[in-house]
Amino acid sequence: WGTFSSVALGWNIANEDFFNSLDLFSVLKLRASYGLNGNQAIGPYSTIARMEENNFVDYSRTRPGYVPSTLGMDNLGWESSKTLNIGLDYGLLAGRISGDLNYYNTNTYDLLLDRTISSVHGITEITQNIGETKNVGFEASIVSRNIVKNDFSWTTFANFSINKNEIVSLYGELDEEGNEIDDITSGWFIGEPIRVNYSYVWDGIWQLGEETEAAVYNKYPGGSKAVDQNEDGIIDPNDDRVIQGQRDPKIIWGMNNAFKYKDFTFSFFMHGISGITSTNALESDNVFAEVKRNTTFKNWWRADNPTNDWIINDQYGGSSGGQNPPKYYKKDFVRIKDITLSYDFSSLLKSIGFKRLQVYATGRNLITITKWPGLDPELDAQRALPLQKEYVFGIKLSF
Repeated sequence: WGTFSSVALGWNIANEDFFNSLDLFSVLKLRASYGLNGNQAIGPYSTIARMEENNFVDYSRTRPGYVPSTLGMDNLGWESSKTLNIGLDYGLLAGRISGDLNYYNTNTYDLLLDRTISSVHGITEITQNIGETKNVGFEASIVSRNIVKNDFSWTTFANFSINKNEIVSLYGELDEEGNEIDDITSGWFIGEPIRVNYSYVWDGIWQLGEETEAAVYNKYPGGSKAVDQNEDGIIDPNDDRVIQGQRDPKIIWGMNNAFKYKDFTFSFFMHGISGITSTNALESDNVFAEVKRNTTFKNWWRADNPTNDWIINDQYGGSSGGQNPPKYYKKDFVRIKDITLSYDFSSLLKSIGFKRLQVYATGRNLITITKWPGLDPELDAQRALPLQKEYVFGIKLSF
């Protein structure tokens, strides 16, 4: 069990006598809330040690066997979040424009996280109440009746959100300088977003004439070049990996416009995200014995094509043992998600008993504007099926 309390206040300033709005505002409500919320965030029986079946063959017989699958943690507690929210609800011009603005600041502590541990236990992670995170963001929405006539209307719905999250604390372990230690194995860093890309930096391709320098890093012309951050002649995971963007969006937005002319209705919805950086899984092709397998088209390096786009297409990929940095791309996109055109025959057919008869045509995922080189910037799994274009024709009928 847990106890979580909160308080919220609201004040519609537009109702006050001293607020001389000249009938501009119908709603101008300032509100604020502060409180604590709990989240158990794990499934049943996660606090106890569990075994899983692992049978084995002993000569001609099958023997039953079990191995540990989860270490017990009987002191797990609630994950808790303290949130401050300040908002404003507004309505003006007799309801022609309305919406809200929100600022929030959330501190979450005692997070229920799977912490990486030594595999000497036979288990590589354990669930613990550890660390603290912070989320700060701003959200806005608006509904605007742009044109309202007898035979024609135009309405816009839009929303926008921006979020910044960061890790405030992890295990409380300090280094010699008194700074809290990052968890590099799990990819968690104090003061950075929760999900980041941490790797070597792609710096192009080793070219002809650079054989001597490339050999220092166990490469030859056509191999990938990683940035030697401390310029010590060694590419190693401790000194040469850096954070390269985050895997969660910084900005999300959407907008829907609806136009109505007599019995015709036309609407389109578009949305987008920005701030995500990711590798393209389709580029992780393997080449064995000079035979390509699952290879996407790329601008491969050759002696007569000294590009910096992609490595040489040979058995070893230009490397005799050096580190191969990944290439990261922005996944920002703008997508026209839905377009619908409909016609309502109801007014014409009421005399013969129809309550509703509407014919419509819809197109989904028709246009995507992005520089992302993978299948679909909206999906994490680039080897899965991308969102397909759809064309739907239908009739809505009721008596």
